Amino acid sequence: MNPCFTRCLSREDAVYLLELIHESLSCNTKEELAELMKKLGDLVPYDFAICLLGKKEVGGMVKIYNPVNINYPAEWIELYFERNFQEIDPVAKENFTHFRLQRWSDTYRLTGPPPEFLSLAEDFGLDEGYTHGARNFNATKGSLFSLSGRSIEHNNRTDAILELIVPHFHQVLVRIVAQDERKNRIALSPREREVLSWIKEGKSTWEISIILGVSERTVKFHVCNVMRKLDAVTRTHAVAIAIEQRLIDIE
Repeated sequence: MNPCFTRCLSREDAVYLLELIHESLSCNTKEELAELMKKLGDLVPYDFAICLLGKKEVGGMVKIYNPVNINYPAEWIELYFERNFQEIDPVAKENFTHFRLQRWSDTYRLTGPPPEFLSLAEDFGLDEGYTHGARNFNATKGSLFSLSGRSIEHNNRTDAILELIVPHFHQVLVRIVAQDERKNRIALSPREREVLSWIKEGKSTWEISIILGVSERTVKFHVCNVMRKLDAVTRTHAVAIAIEQRLIDIE
């Protein structure tokens, strides 16, 4: 794990996260994903959770599909689509634009969501929470994972846990929704696997170049190839895909 993350986590947190990652590798149904999300609640207590795939289309409208509802109020979901809230929801727009961790309060403070939307969300206890997602290499589509409710803690520990686990849960969701997309095992060269294994250990480009005795430019070349082959956007995402595809070991 990346050292900058582990500083925020206890040993028990780290062990539990590794257990969740292990379980994610054999998760193949929406029901199993829902169980994983519920187990995440032992680390990050929340009231409601949902995950889905989607994309931001021309004009800024968000298209949502294949939702896996863990326990969001069904009435809210019906109301959300009936009133086309995906067109005005600043959290969804931010997610499918940047795919980065966001605290809803921060997003709302910057964008000022329509009063009607925020008022109705508050009625359902959905006025505060976290959203994070991952995207494919071409940034044409991606995932959204939302944890919400007034019981969720807003601190660096929660940030670190979600940053670490969402790339792995993204892979589960993609695998479940589009199992035929990755029929053939991805081929990485021995050196690419080696570079990726050091990235998993939290090593920087400079550190990897020293370890392997090559230039930083060569390391960056291998990293670029790995991310392209794995259809990954970040190094963390590439590690998650490689572990899921059993291209590198988790330990």
